[in-house]
Amino acid sequence: MNIVSEILDQSQPIEEISSIDATSFKKDYFKKKKPVIIKGLAKEWEASKKWNLDFFLGLKDDKDVYLLSDNFIQDDNRYRKASFKDYIKQLKDAEDTNKNFKDYLTTLDIFEYYPELKNHIDFSFFEKHTKVNDITAWIGPAGTISGFHADTANNVYAQIRGKKMFIISSTKFNKTMYPSSKHIYGAVASDVDINNFDKDKFPKFMKNDFKSVILEPGDVLFVPQNWWHYVQALDSSISISNFGYTKFEVYSLKFKERIIQSLHKRGYYKANNCFCCEKS
Repeated sequence: MNIVSEILDQSQPIEEISSIDATSFKKDYFKKKKPVIIKGLAKEWEASKKWNLDFFLGLKDDKDVYLLSDNFIQDDNRYRKASFKDYIKQLKDAEDTNKNFKDYLTTLDIFEYYPELKNHIDFSFFEKHTKVNDITAWIGPAGTISGFHADTANNVYAQIRGKKMFIISSTKFNKTMYPSSKHIYGAVASDVDINNFDKDKFPKFMKNDFKSVILEPGDVLFVPQNWWHYVQALDSSISISNFGYTKFEVYSLKFKERIIQSLHKRGYYKANNCFCCEKS
């Protein structure tokens, strides 16, 4: 049973502001672990002015990338290797012909691949409070879904092209978000798939409080660490997420996550219960 509309009907809006500075962000949102939308903050970024599929096709080099599809959080999914420009061409063709296309380029380390694009964004209001920032791009067709999960890092998410819907829920509801045993680097998945909901299996889920928003191009959303969120693309879209770690978190949380990931890759921790390794 699909309960997305039902959740949206009972959800509350996320606080929305029109501007932010580093001091206010830290005091009012970062330290309080409070989500907020900064409406139109990224509209003047070079990324918002220039990035589209044709722009990516015009970049000098091609790179190998890894794709997922459908709801890769709750589904049994695995990375598939592809060429960046071949993927962009397929996505562009699907847009032009209304072809059904599900492949999703997630967590692309875009500035490692194309460092000349670094000055196209500006997360300075956030990065003044972090020591390490993992910045990744999300590129895909309408309909892509990242099912409910909770990232261990604070996340500032900028919508560059198209619209995306976010549904979020507080850490207060950790137990009734039904955490999964699935391994995801830097995150915890929920067992609940709201597009195929089983109310008998997850009887308390609908008692959780939810907030929701549709991000438009130029909007920026702060998702505090460990808050649950579901993301669905309403259009073909390009997004940037900035996962930020404080100095303390670099030497505690991030160090721990790297050890866990190393054990996982060696088959000692949740082997094959993931989307990052080939099925054995």
